[in-house]
Amino acid sequence: MSAPDPSAPSDPPAAPGRRGSRLVRRLLVLEIVTVVLTAVIAGGVSAWSTRQTIERDAADKVLAVSVALAASPGLADAVAARDVPRIQAAAEATRAGTGVSFVTVMDPAGTRLSHPEPARIGETYQGTFLPAAGGATLVETFPGTLGLSVRAIVPVLGADGTVVGMVAAGQLRVQVADRITRELAVLALAAAVAIALGVGLAWLAARRVKRDTLGLEPHEITALHRHHEAVMAAMREGLLVLDADSGRVVVLNAEAARLLGLPATLAPSRAAGPTLDELGVDPALRERLADRSPVTDETMLVGERLLLVNRTEVAGPAPDLVVTLRDRTELEAMTRELDDARSVTRALRFAAHEHANHLQAVSTLIELGAQDDARDLAQRWTRDLLDTGDGAGDGNLRDRLADPALAALVLDKATDARDRGLALRVGESTALGAADTGDEQASTDRVTVVGNLLDNALDAALESAHDGRGGGVVELDLHVEDGAVVVRVADDGPGLADPEAAFTVGWSTKHAEEGRRDGRGLGLALVRRVVDRRGGSVEVGAGEDGRGTVFTVRLPLRPRRAQSAVDSPAASR
Repeated sequence: MSAPDPSAPSDPPAAPGRRGSRLVRRLLVLEIVTVVLTAVIAGGVSAWSTRQTIERDAADKVLAVSVALAASPGLADAVAARDVPRIQAAAEATRAGTGVSFVTVMDPAGTRLSHPEPARIGETYQGTFLPAAGGATLVETFPGTLGLSVRAIVPVLGADGTVVGMVAAGQLRVQVADRITRELAVLALAAAVAIALGVGLAWLAARRVKRDTLGLEPHEITALHRHHEAVMAAMREGLLVLDADSGRVVVLNAEAARLLGLPATLAPSRAAGPTLDELGVDPALRERLADRSPVTDETMLVGERLLLVNRTEVAGPAPDLVVTLRDRTELEAMTRELDDARSVTRALRFAAHEHANHLQAVSTLIELGAQDDARDLAQRWTRDLLDTGDGAGDGNLRDRLADPALAALVLDKATDARDRGLALRVGESTALGAADTGDEQASTDRVTVVGNLLDNALDAALESAHDGRGGGVVELDLHVEDGAVVVRVADDGPGLADPEAAFTVGWSTKHAEEGRRDGRGLGLALVRRVVDRRGGSVEVGAGEDGRGTVFTVRLPLRPRRAQSAVDSPAASR
């Protein structure tokens, strides 16, 4: 997938067509029904509780009025004397002052001595009064002469404690019902307001859901999610989406996690997660992404991988940074293999031409009858061929280096050096036994380190030879010492003014070719990262005569920590 061009204007996302959503309608109906049922149930419970409270208050009130009047001074004497005017005056004053419907005073036989309607004085009290005549207190609901009422009847005790009369106070149920109606009207109004507010909020919530889901149905959202997961898993590019404000990871697909060396459990992520710093992403990539300048097809060394990085900022209410990562490690490795194949082809062409000359010389010597000279000449050429040309070492190099990949690399570099007019000399102590080759990763790391050091050394030696300073010799020594492979590469080039800077990504003494994307300054940086990962060391110094540069690398046979799963790193360009 190609990276988007940040310079091209971005089209706004197409607005979804207006359409009804069954999901929104269902949510709206569900919320409205919930609100209405809640309001009705709460109102009903409140109404029942209010009615019970009002009726209990009415009963307590009439009982208190009856008790207070029965205990008032002089009432017992007036009842005993049957002083009706005095009793009537006291009863009506109490009724008017307390707001009850009636206050009736009677003798122990139930004959009324007072009544709100004076014409009914002398009649028998309608209701239950025998318990009060016996000295008890009674509260009941009874349909009297004034209508259905809640009434309380208490005895009036004389000085000797005997019952001399009774007092009944009552509240008509009509008045109680009026109070209940007023209270229930307030409750109904509150319930109606609650329902209206609930329905309004439900409608607003439904509109918000419709806007957030773009009017999509649940099955459509599920399908989009499945398609999103499928696309994320199938992408051959790493995709990283960052929140522009917080810098937190919003989307991370599996390929991006693999390229950045992150746990696969982090990918994909659909919620704002950790920052790149918290994930331990390579500092060089973090710094480059923190810069808001455009990034288009920029090659970066991230860990031990060459990645092609693109970054696009998507504008909006919540701006995001979309980062794509493409692995150039394999491409660089294939380019290197192609260069090696070209070098081998040139070497074979040169060897074939030289071999034809050799055969012609041997044939001529035989025709002249100098068979001994022909035999000596052939044997000398054979020894030179086993020397791999121009002093690559005594004997068969493949017998001295048990790592076939490393031996092939050194032979190829020796051929390349000869073609460029240089000399690659392999030290006499160079040896690597089968017991010291290690695993496949160790072999890959050795090839990476030796290949990059030889490439840089040959370039430096060639620069020195072209400048007329003589030389053009590169020396390689490789042996095992104290559980580590020691690689020493020396050249007679111009040397390094700043050895520490040489291991910085992008640093190079060579000028990049016009039109070539930053393909320089990666080799030594890659060497440093491999050495650090394996827990080794790198030393840089000058030659014995003060000329050139000497690199001494120690690679432990067993790394200090587990190697993350990565492909073969690319060589420097």
